[in-house]
Amino acid sequence: MSRNSSAARLTHILYIGREDPGYEKVWQAIGQEGANVVFARTQTMGLDLARRLQPAIVVINPLNSHFSGERLCRELKRRLPQARRVLICDRSENQHIECEDRLVRPFTPRRLRETMGKALSSLAPPVLKAGPIELNLTTRVVKSPQGQARLTPKQCELLATFLQRPNQVISRESLMSDIWETHYLGDTRTLDVHIHWLREKIEEDPTRPGLLVTVRGVGYRLVIAPSAARAARQADQQLQM
Repeated sequence: MSRNSSAARLTHILYIGREDPGYEKVWQAIGQEGANVVFARTQTMGLDLARRLQPAIVVINPLNSHFSGERLCRELKRRLPQARRVLICDRSENQHIECEDRLVRPFTPRRLRETMGKALSSLAPPVLKAGPIELNLTTRVVKSPQGQARLTPKQCELLATFLQRPNQVISRESLMSDIWETHYLGDTRTLDVHIHWLREKIEEDPTRPGLLVTVRGVGYRLVIAPSAARAARQADQQLQM
């Protein structure tokens, strides 16, 4: 179960094992800072999520769970060699298991927060850049001709989609499906509003957008160069013929 509905493009933290409700607020705070915290109760579910999400950090809690922490750590090392593994263990057990960090029980919420902060800070900042736009996926801060601004999770996910596909037309259907996980197109005002907000944060003149442009009847395109803009206009004209 996810504590944050942010996109797959954000930093994922995968927690495998039994949750402790005493740390709920810590995970919520981490999610609000930009990471996507996802919980898996079983090893099978955890490995499936690890395959699909490719998390940067995996927290493994074998205590009171029906799996071997040692075997799971080895399997995660094989499948996700770049992921940082954080093992929760008792003081007298599991000390021999290879992992990047460990939390020895009992530990305080503050200790959990410090350990996760250390793990997150060790990661290379996930930054997307296209033309004059640069987006930090962890802090959700965008730099553009308009200056610097902080985005909401949905705005960040939407802009990341365009940055990963610059100069390409992305349909409204695709955006609604990928960002809002719906195929219902009877009301796309939510998308329109988010596009409007993004333009206010990245365009020099949001009323005359030159970066995030509308392709009438289809969707939107992020134009990152004058040559691309000319090609985009020509393609739009062909679509309308």
